[in-house]
Amino acid sequence: MKNNLLPGQMRFISFKKKKKKKVKDVFKAYLTVGAERTPVEEYPIISSWMVPTELGKVKIIPFSKWKDVGRHIGEYYICFYCEDDKFLAVLNNPKKYIKLFRRAKGIIGFDYSVYSDMPVYKQKSQMGDNLSLTFYYGMLNIKVIPNIRFGIEATCEDFLKAIPKRSTIAIGSYGCVHSKEEQERYRHFLKHILFELDPKNVIVYGAMPVEIFEPYLDKYTFIQSDAVTGHDKEEV
Repeated sequence: MKNNLLPGQMRFISFKKKKKKKVKDVFKAYLTVGAERTPVEEYPIISSWMVPTELGKVKIIPFSKWKDVGRHIGEYYICFYCEDDKFLAVLNNPKKYIKLFRRAKGIIGFDYSVYSDMPVYKQKSQMGDNLSLTFYYGMLNIKVIPNIRFGIEATCEDFLKAIPKRSTIAIGSYGCVHSKEEQERYRHFLKHILFELDPKNVIVYGAMPVEIFEPYLDKYTFIQSDAVTGHDKEEV
């Protein structure tokens, strides 16, 4: 490279700051802006003010079937007790569904599949997606009811620290209480969350086998619910 400077001439260097390139938020960090976090995994903590205190009549519709109730959506809590791929669109574009969820009575947290034979990192990822989306919509003043679903025992404690105590929670029992082995696991799960969270209300989406729930019926308020589709389908 030629040096065109004359003898004794100084080169002046510009120190203008380069504009920082804005990084696209592909990881959706905005979902948990403003959150307090759990001590281990830093899950966003669901605040008690986000959860409805008075439930009234509870009617639930899965996200995959909300159009079945059309303009009556304001009577329903939208839940995600359906195949994960049915509500993948919500995670892909959370902002798209704000208006819909505001029209509903509220939402029940996201029931991402968490299996004991999954790698632990994947269990935690699924649990994190549930809590992140629940927190996000709660911050937008959409009433949210946390859905309790964690993985192996080691993932339980920190997850439950993200859930407000003495509030309303939801649990699903579909596909979880068929065999004796499944019932035993569910019995342990129920005992643990009731002890840790001491909930005011427990919404149960699915069966409530007497041999599992009977010891707690006098102490806790359980609301059993299946999806209700009592109106003709209407496009909105």
